[in-house]
Amino acid sequence: METLPYLWLLAAVSCCLGAGTGFNDQPDLDPGLYNRDWMESVPDETKLSAVSIPGTHESLTLYGGPLAVSQVWPLRQQLNVGLRYFDLHVGIWLPSQTEIYIRDGNWMFWQHTHLEEVVGEVSGFLQEHRTEVVLLRVTLHGLYRDKLKHMVMTLMDKYKNVTWTKTSVPNLKETRGQMVLLQSDTFRVGTENAESHLFESNKLRDVGRKINGMKEDMCGRRIIRTETAAPALRSPKTLARAVNVQLSRFLERSGSQTTGCLGVIGLNFPSADIIRRITQLRPFHQTNITKPVLDINPMKGREA
Repeated sequence: METLPYLWLLAAVSCCLGAGTGFNDQPDLDPGLYNRDWMESVPDETKLSAVSIPGTHESLTLYGGPLAVSQVWPLRQQLNVGLRYFDLHVGIWLPSQTEIYIRDGNWMFWQHTHLEEVVGEVSGFLQEHRTEVVLLRVTLHGLYRDKLKHMVMTLMDKYKNVTWTKTSVPNLKETRGQMVLLQSDTFRVGTENAESHLFESNKLRDVGRKINGMKEDMCGRRIIRTETAAPALRSPKTLARAVNVQLSRFLERSGSQTTGCLGVIGLNFPSADIIRRITQLRPFHQTNITKPVLDINPMKGREA
């Protein structure tokens, strides 16, 4: 899939939250940190690609030891705290299996749940919070991918009235209360999307150069994802401690200097404060493209 540059335009962030580290590995979540209906304030006509959307990478990998575990909150808590993008890895190991197992992306450890349970829980959340939209990206693993694809399609067909599967990017009005499927390399069903290269070798670098090279219509044309994946022999938690603080500093330092879309951000071990900071960014609008782009380098003056 083609990798496209895109315009990061940021808005003012609430002063009372503090940047912190952007990292959390504590399973308890204070209900005071819930952020269940944050999309309600986004105008209906806004393209989904123009909204800054916090999410998780390896979203349901809560089991398998330090080289696998990527999250600390189960799905419901992730939804409650405001996460709206979920990176799901699924597989079957025998052609006779009838359940679609949620696995981790590297080691294929079973994550004690099935895709049908996940989709059902997301659908139930959206019935209660109809202003929200949840993005799902499904990656298929194993030897029986043709059968697995058919199983996933059959499952999603049960939810066809509340699932966006078109390749085009919808606006909020079209998809409130719905799940939006994003294409993956192994499951090309849903909205086209592309991965950013904002992080290079898992470090946030040359942001100003990348911003200045971005095309004005990018946030309306395609959903852009920024995700950082740990190599198989590196702990996702160790990576998150380094990456999340860089992003948190970026959000803090850019502040009100720019405005607009950040795209989809898939994080490991995100904190409630970094999630809220992302949800508070105003969406990109075409009227913003004439504003000057600033050379914001979050690592300037800091050790990479």
